[in-house]
Amino acid sequence: MTEYTLLYGNFVIRYPDLPKQGPEPDGDTVKFAPDNQKLVLDKNQIPRLSGRPPKINGRGISVRLEAIDALETHFERTHQELTGGKKARDILLAGLGFTNIKYWEDLPNKIKSADKDSLPGFVLSNGIDANGRLIGFVYSGSDGPGKDGAKLTAKSDLIDKSMNTKLLLDGLAFPAFYGTLAPVLRKNLSAKSEAARTAGKGIWPRATGLPGLPTKVSDLKSLTTSVIWPKLFRRLVVYINETGPGLDQFDEWLRDDGVDRNDKVNRLDTDENVRLLDILDIKGNTIALRIQPELIVIEPDPADGNGR
Repeated sequence: MTEYTLLYGNFVIRYPDLPKQGPEPDGDTVKFAPDNQKLVLDKNQIPRLSGRPPKINGRGISVRLEAIDALETHFERTHQELTGGKKARDILLAGLGFTNIKYWEDLPNKIKSADKDSLPGFVLSNGIDANGRLIGFVYSGSDGPGKDGAKLTAKSDLIDKSMNTKLLLDGLAFPAFYGTLAPVLRKNLSAKSEAARTAGKGIWPRATGLPGLPTKVSDLKSLTTSVIWPKLFRRLVVYINETGPGLDQFDEWLRDDGVDRNDKVNRLDTDENVRLLDILDIKGNTIALRIQPELIVIEPDPADGNGR
């Protein structure tokens, strides 16, 4: 099974000396200030999955939550449905212990005030992604399963206590499985996501772009209320920004870049190695996944990729 490194530190949501220049947490990303930065900088401790070094400074590093993808609250100056995106963010921060959070009216993704600007927590990480972020499972408090820097084989009972699992259980995030996630953990998390969808929890009753539920994409504005797989949303935003509205060129646009657009994926239902385009059903200006998100395993970006 995949080994994870245990990192203690503090989750940070606001810089008191730079209150309008602080972090912008969302439903699957949060700032983390490790107690020992050397552990993060040591590639023998934290592998660089796409060849890129960690993007870390004196204030910490962003953690991208493993196995989940929450609705985008801010991406390329746009967003998905804000109700679901903000709910995921709020549940994540509450689960990490933050209370009485207020946001700036003119900077709605930055925190104006909270009872605490940072709180202790820990991360189980197995690598750095193509954007220089820690990939990991996140937990509140300092009562972790070992010493700082310990190498652990993450088992399902430990992963079940993470905020990642909480968000899947509550139906507040889509599954987003990468090839670096151990199959036994993936199967456990997949079952939890399927159960949330079947029970109609969280965002699932409003989700489209799934098998048999195509979503219409006319322009960028039509995406701002979307509840579609966020990876597909991000591809569509960049595509429309570059080519304009309409999906008639989307397949060609994906094929033009096999790294940052047309991801390599494994279909778990058929055990085929294919591309993102192969699991999309595009008809006119409607688009849908051919299979449910938990049946998709994404290959991590190579060293020259640009992430997500």
